[in-house]
Amino acid sequence: MDFPDLASAGAFLAGLSRHGIHPDLDSVGRVLSGFGNPQYSFPAVQIAGTNGKGTTAVILASLFQAAGFRTGLFTSPHLLDVRERIQIDGLPLDPSSFLTCLRDAHRVQERLGLSLTFFEILTVIGFLAFERASVDIAILEVGLGGRWDATSTSRPNVSVLTSISKDHTEILGDTLEKILQEKAAIGRFQKPFVATFPEHLLNEWSGIEEKKGFLSVLRGRDFNGAWTSPDHLEKRFFEYQGRAEKKILQTALVARYQLNNLLSAMAVLEFGPWEIPDEVISATLPSVRNPGRWERLSQLPVILDGAHNPESVSELVGQIREVFPDPEQVGFLTGFIRGKAWEEMLRILPGAGRTFFLTTPPDTDAVDPELLASCLGTGKDCFHKTGPFELMSAEALEWASQGHDRILVVTGSFYLVGGFKRWQAGSKSPLSAGERNVFPSSHP
Repeated sequence: MDFPDLASAGAFLAGLSRHGIHPDLDSVGRVLSGFGNPQYSFPAVQIAGTNGKGTTAVILASLFQAAGFRTGLFTSPHLLDVRERIQIDGLPLDPSSFLTCLRDAHRVQERLGLSLTFFEILTVIGFLAFERASVDIAILEVGLGGRWDATSTSRPNVSVLTSISKDHTEILGDTLEKILQEKAAIGRFQKPFVATFPEHLLNEWSGIEEKKGFLSVLRGRDFNGAWTSPDHLEKRFFEYQGRAEKKILQTALVARYQLNNLLSAMAVLEFGPWEIPDEVISATLPSVRNPGRWERLSQLPVILDGAHNPESVSELVGQIREVFPDPEQVGFLTGFIRGKAWEEMLRILPGAGRTFFLTTPPDTDAVDPELLASCLGTGKDCFHKTGPFELMSAEALEWASQGHDRILVVTGSFYLVGGFKRWQAGSKSPLSAGERNVFPSSHP
């Protein structure tokens, strides 16, 4: 297949299996072997975790780039364009390079008689692009779990676990111990593993550490920190304490749940093999942002947050209540993907707001808004409306604009957040943030 343009590439990618894991990483490993294993050509940091791994990856990539490293960043999901997942020095992979890498990856998988998933073929594209760009370091966000994730074909110099809670239990297991085993499997012999997890899992962790032989760097034991100023909308100070002297730093990542992401990134720099001057860190952190994570839209009373599991929704509700303590002033535009713990998330959200606009994340296998409404019910003193995405987006924004103290929070799915960003920008093309559409139609 030739893929003459991004439209044809998008159509091909949209037809692939979105999820799924090939045990032993056999399929993706054989395709990468066909290229001489490009994933071994650069140092890497691999980041797993139920929540926070994407923001931690963005922080690290920004700091390495600011320090002069040619930096590759591999993340998921995307908000507007699939090329957001593969960045070099802060820019999405250019169309020409993307198409070339896709053609090459497809050619090898066909020659080998293999069929990669959507995530696996994007991982191959990312590794090819990073090798061909001669990156000095790659920051790799795990897509799902860890043990059988396509990014685990790499050989990271530092591994990271940002958090652990129940998500994707049908694949990873139905207990935290089982999930920890899958995520901790990314650890490498005699390499640092920066990790944050509940104290009651320490014995389980220690058993995995003994088998794998990695070097634990644990929050609460080897590093820690705290916010030292309140959320003042734009900037916030935090302290980091590792084995060296305490550091006080300013950041634009102000949500309370983002503290662990900042501390994890700082621990990677302290315990990893790289040197980044303190002045570079201090100068860079105040400008680091991660779209779709507690993102406040300029000129609009809107916050975008891609919380999509009970742990992240609980953290979001805590953050909202800290900044907007009156639930009458908070409204939600929300919708959920099937297979997620949407009933539990919907029970949590009324703790921060009373008004709900229930819809479907664009181009996804979403939960029926009427089902959401029946679950939300009337017993929580909530007002709700249901409808298609564009109508609910318009009505939700109108509601938020009617009062000077109102705030609309768009949450429940990154695909909903991405769809809202495109809708708000005025695009009439098919939304590219969903499961079936991967490129904006404006691309050549």
